[in-house]
Amino acid sequence: MRAVASVGNHPLVVVDDSADGGLCLPDAEVVRTAGSQGFAHAVNKGLASLESMGCTLALILNDDAVLDAGSLDTLYAAWSPSDGALAPVLHEPSGPVYGIHVSSWGRVQLATRPGPVQALSGAALLMRASERFDERYRHGFEDLELCRRLTQRGLRLRVVEDARCKHEAGATVGRKTRAAARAAIDGHLRYLGGGAAGLVAVGLALAQACVEGPRMNRMMGIAEGVGDYLKDRRPVRAPSLS
Repeated sequence: MRAVASVGNHPLVVVDDSADGGLCLPDAEVVRTAGSQGFAHAVNKGLASLESMGCTLALILNDDAVLDAGSLDTLYAAWSPSDGALAPVLHEPSGPVYGIHVSSWGRVQLATRPGPVQALSGAALLMRASERFDERYRHGFEDLELCRRLTQRGLRLRVVEDARCKHEAGATVGRKTRAAARAAIDGHLRYLGGGAAGLVAVGLALAQACVEGPRMNRMMGIAEGVGDYLKDRRPVRAPSLS
């Protein structure tokens, strides 16, 4: 696994959230979930494991992300107590990504050049091991929600330009699948809290499905995601031990 190899000699925890399990890596501690629990739940288990090992900082790294040599050390060296999260520059198939812009009404765009951003991608993210994601988010917007909580506490979000990471973007869960559409709109609605902005988000998701396809599968996923959100709109906050 290239993602594992790119971490180097740092303490390593790999979370196995696959349906079948059975992952075995000789150079890493493997933590098993109940299977198919989602990104937020899986990462929280990994963070808890690292925290129990005495780690104060933790790097979240997707299985489709590979750090350039020395980039993890560069991130650690750049960390300061006023930071909430640091990220490397993500080199995706579409080009470099310097974080995420989020408009006041919830529109999300990747930042293609350096500058202030409202969120960082969970594909490669250095933060305190005591932080936790909101597990109502299965795969999408959990990183934005965490970043919002960090900034509300007065902590900074920064992209360290000397650190780089190749990210295949969508290799873990295909962006145009029914499952991805379901998780994305559910997460977007949770992030926005519904309302008028939520209606706009649903409309934009449907329009995107019509343009990009496959229409029927993605529209069914969007309908299912709206249903997931409507079933559970309780304002639950993820725990933080910071």
